[in-house]
Amino acid sequence: MAKEAFGGDDSGGAPPPEKKKLGLGKFGLSPDTNIRDVFWRVLGAYAATRKPGLDLATLDNDRFSLIRVAIAVLSSQQGERYGLAPKFIALYSLMMIMDGGWNDALAEFLEKACERKLGIRSEVSHAMKKLLAQENYGKALSESLITMVRGRSTGAVALEYLAEIESEELAKAMKKELMIIARGDIGQNQLNAIKAISLIRDDEEVRKSLIILLSHWDAQARLAAAEVLVGMAADGEVRAGAEKRLASESDEGVRKLLQKILDIGKR
Repeated sequence: MAKEAFGGDDSGGAPPPEKKKLGLGKFGLSPDTNIRDVFWRVLGAYAATRKPGLDLATLDNDRFSLIRVAIAVLSSQQGERYGLAPKFIALYSLMMIMDGGWNDALAEFLEKACERKLGIRSEVSHAMKKLLAQENYGKALSESLITMVRGRSTGAVALEYLAEIESEELAKAMKKELMIIARGDIGQNQLNAIKAISLIRDDEEVRKSLIILLSHWDAQARLAAAEVLVGMAADGEVRAGAEKRLASESDEGVRKLLQKILDIGKR
């Protein structure tokens, strides 16, 4: 009598070997461990050794899930039960992202952290500033931010952080892009770009761009430019630009700053 088996007759030979599935067991974790446990294991390793403690390449498919856990933990102050302050959770999360080479996840992490209702952007900005100063992370993070600034969907978020981080090195690296945005964009993007390039205001091209912005149609842009130029009142071109604009300026706040530039220049 022929043997029966689920799926058909097994008399045709041995079944094909079962494919091995990648599981969390290789990390020393039980198969039912959830992604939050993986996240805390990685952060624990960074806290102890400044290394992830496992091969992040094996977590590529879970990178966005890990990012969402990081955002959830930061926004709900869950790190306290593990003895990690929010600034360290932000720092180690960014280190994980950079070590994993997860640039797409970086963009999502920064975008989510930028949401004002979560109240976590300052921790992330502080962590970014710290990593930018480190040799093994600074260059890669800088290049990622430059790519984001140039991106249509990521530029606004990157500009928010650039304005808050206040990195002269980043401003120099992105001078061309920032000047284009400062002179050609509108709204918050423009104001953030002006704030970012103000760090390198002594650059001749930047100075000329700021003077040109005194004639911009938007009073907020003129005000932002004038606030920077007040600190450059000793420069003859700046004073000449302020004097020329003062004759036709309609915004009282901008007028006061232009007059201040002229008054400082007379001292």
